[in-house]
Amino acid sequence: MAFEMYRRPFLSLLLICLVADLADAQSNGVIRGQILVPSVRISERIQVILQRSDGPIVSRGFSDSLGNYEFRGLPPGTYDVVVNLAGYGEARQSVGIGTGLAGTQIVNIVLTEKERERNANDASSSESDVVDITELGRKYPRKVLDEYEKAREDNRKGNTAKAGERLEAVVKAAPDFFAAHNTLGTIYQKMDRYRDAEREYNAARQLNPRSSQPLENLGSLYIQEADASRKTDPSNVGKILDNALDILDEAKKLNPRSVSAHYLLGLANYRSEFYEEAEQSFKRALGLDGRMPGARLMLANLYIKLQKWDNALQHLDAWLSDNPKAPERAQILETRAKVADRLRGAGK
Repeated sequence: MAFEMYRRPFLSLLLICLVADLADAQSNGVIRGQILVPSVRISERIQVILQRSDGPIVSRGFSDSLGNYEFRGLPPGTYDVVVNLAGYGEARQSVGIGTGLAGTQIVNIVLTEKERERNANDASSSESDVVDITELGRKYPRKVLDEYEKAREDNRKGNTAKAGERLEAVVKAAPDFFAAHNTLGTIYQKMDRYRDAEREYNAARQLNPRSSQPLENLGSLYIQEADASRKTDPSNVGKILDNALDILDEAKKLNPRSVSAHYLLGLANYRSEFYEEAEQSFKRALGLDGRMPGARLMLANLYIKLQKWDNALQHLDAWLSDNPKAPERAQILETRAKVADRLRGAGK
């Protein structure tokens, strides 16, 4: 990532890159999605468990009334998203979190009623071969749902290419399957297939215009593409970021309480060097979730870039208070000490 250099350039660059790299690593730790339930029980708040694939539970949360859930501030690694709801089979999906914006993962959980699952397996007629589950009251053939589940399992095992192939078959057989289009978009995005990901996110967007998820995914995609284009096609970066700004502004208006929409809008503004707008978006994200580490560190990074040492120190201290056992704590403490030195120097 390129930055302008200020006074005492070597120290300023060290501080900026250190905090920015840590911010990017934290921002990658986002797992979000929707619990898809075949009945009006979607209005309930459903418990979602996040655990490391090697066993330890990381966090427990609840979906909102629409089934949306979100976990943030996750370090890189492999996680299982687990949902157990009475009357439904256990849903478990593994997802890998890495670095870069591709680390923001969408995991939609489809719950299947136990009795209906049994009846579907026993049925032999073509009429009974349709299982009424998932979003918006739509019905999908059992074979399509089976293939979707296999794609999720392939993705859990890290077989991204195979998961993509299965999902391609799913959306061909069921063009109105919102979750499949959205998930296929995330698969393509991980594979750096930008136009294919864009197509799938737009398909999901058309299927559910009330959902901000496809818009947020598109914004994330454009930011990732802009970052990749800085070396390969720098003249196109501004145009790509403009697309990100437009789509994320739309996402923010559609869902004003989406932390991800505000955070990603802040990131797009920051990449575009619209620092005042970036500051407003990061602050809004923090206003919605005061413990969001990515927004904290991006604000600290922004203030370091602008040499607002006191403000940077405030957000570094808040991050340290919120994350007493974070593996990056030693690095943040080192950065804090350097920022404090700059603040003392500015006061002389």
